Order: sequence, then C-alpha cells, then structure tokens
Amino acid sequence: MKRLARALVTTVAFVLAVAPGARADTPPSVWERARDPEAAEAFDLHRAVQQRLVRTAVAEVDFGERERVLAMLVRAGAEHHENALLRFDLAQVYSLLENYPRAAQVLKAAIAKFPDHPAVDGAWLRLAFACGHLGDHLCEREAYGEVLRRETEELARATPTLNLAETQMHLGDLKEAIEGYREALRIAGRVPARETAPLATWGLAVALDRSGDRLAAEKEARFAIEMLRSMGRPHLLRSKGEVFFTPEYEIHGYEGLGMAARARVATSARDAAELWRQAAKSFGEYVKGGAAKGDAWLAIAKARLAEAKSEHERAERRALREPQPAPIGQDITL
Repeated sequence: MKRLARALVTTVAFVLAVAPGARADTPPSVWERARDPEAAEAFDLHRAVQQRLVRTAVAEVDFGERERVLAMLVRAGAEHHENALLRFDLAQVYSLLENYPRAAQVLKAAIAKFPDHPAVDGAWLRLAFACGHLGDHLCEREAYGEVLRRETEELARATPTLNLAETQMHLGDLKEAIEGYREALRIAGRVPARETAPLATWGLAVALDRSGDRLAAEKEARFAIEMLRSMGRPHLLRSKGEVFFTPEYEIHGYEGLGMAARARVATSARDAAELWRQAAKSFGEYVKGGAAKGDAWLAIAKARLAEAKSEHERAERRALREPQPAPIGQDITL
C-alpha cells in the first residue's frame, strides 16, 4: 500500500513541489529572452504544458488532453532537451497517463543530467511513485531515501516515510518496515497529516502479522479501522488517486486481516460468522493472486485462509444456538 502525495496527484504544476524559494519556475526576463530565445521558448512551452495539465485536474480526468500535451512535448524533443523542466514535464505526463516504465526511464535520465536543478527534489518523489507502480522496490527504496535525505520539513516527510516502510516490507525487511511505520505515526502525531496515521497503522498491522505477531497485528488493524470510521473515510484503502497497491491483489490481505480482527471480538455469533466469511473470501483472493506471482507471503496468507474457513464454520455452529434477534419494533421486555 502506497499513499500518493496530494500535490502530485492533483496535477498541480510539478515545479511547485520543490522547496519554497527555489527558482525552478521563474520566467525569463526580457533581457534573458533576447540573449537566449531557445531557452525562452522552452520555458513558454513548460508553462503551456502546466496550464493544460492543471485544467485536466479540475474536471474529470481527461486522458485525451494529456495525450495532446504528450504530443507537444515529444515534438519539442523534451526527452533529450537541455531544459530540465521539459524533461520533468514529460515524465509527469507519462505518470498521469499511467505509463510508468517511460516515466521512470525519463526521470532517471533527467536526474542524472540535472542533479542540482531546483526541481530535482520533486523528481525523486515522482520517480519513487513510478518505481512503486512498477514493483521495482530497489529503485523505490533508493528514491525515497533520497527524498528523505533532502527533505527537512516533517509534513513533507510523512508520505515518503510511510511509503518507504511499505517498500522495506516488500523487500522482506520487516524490522525496518515496523520501525518505519512507527516513525510515520510519530510524524503524523506532530503535523496535520490526517490520513497518514490510519494508513501507517494499517501497514504496521500487516507487517506485525507477517512477522508472526497475530495478536498485535489484529489490535492495530482494529485501531486503523476505527480511526478511518471516526474520520468518515472507511473506504480509504480503495480510494483511487490517494492509495495504490502493488501488486494490486495485496489489498485483499489488508481487508482479510481487518475482517478477521473484527470477527475475533464480535459479540454475536452471526456477526462473527459473516466477518469470518468475508475474511476467507479476501484471503482467498490474495492466495489466488499470490500463487500466480510467487508471492513471498503466500504461506502466511494460506494459513490465514485456512483459519478463516475453520472459524467461519465454528461461528456458524454457534449461531445455530444463538437466540434469534427480535423483529424490529417488537417489545421483548418482560
């Protein structure tokens, strides 16, 4: 599970993601235009691209307009241009069109060519997202590490810290992942990063589960669910544009753990039976996807699936002995 940085998701001009005071997006003066007309033209194209991209963010996603912007940049030779902003623009459009292989390719070359450009801080973050979508966790870890090395503001560190923890879990380093999720929670407690806390708690729950601490995992999962309910965002894990899972079937592991955690403390056998049924369904979907991909956590998911099926059967038997709920409106007082 990765959280997208809102400023990048909503297609706000890419250069605005750099630190305040950076002059990445400063228009050339009249004298600079006269001295270097080609650079002035490149900047004008950059500004036109950003204005058109912003318009696609205020209505429904307009892939057609983004394709036209892509064509503009390709015609201008943006991929190998001497203006760094056009290269970063091109990578941004590829990301918005969900062409993450090309986005990563352009970003790696641009960062190598312009390592000290003011907009490169945002480029590292965009590269981390692109590599995350591709499942290239080594690239992702390096990119998030660079983001955190450069960024000092805690609010801006919240999402990279959260996502780096997820990356560490994908790479099998559960100790580092658990520490990372707890660091994200610490940051969330100090800055207004509203969604970071429940998402970090969810990640912590899954990491604890995979490390063998089922009781702590289920406790954290229940806490995450309650936080999201209190925020009025119970479906945040499925909020496209804010959260993404790589591989996509991994969301079923989170949802299965949540259902199992709730079933464990359900006061009604009927409620428990339904929750265990949903947990088994979710873990079944995870196993199906994981088996096809050779998932590292497949054995744990299979064990969880077997447990959910067994607990469902037990809860069903208990439900047969449970008094029927009173019909709505019926007075059952004596």
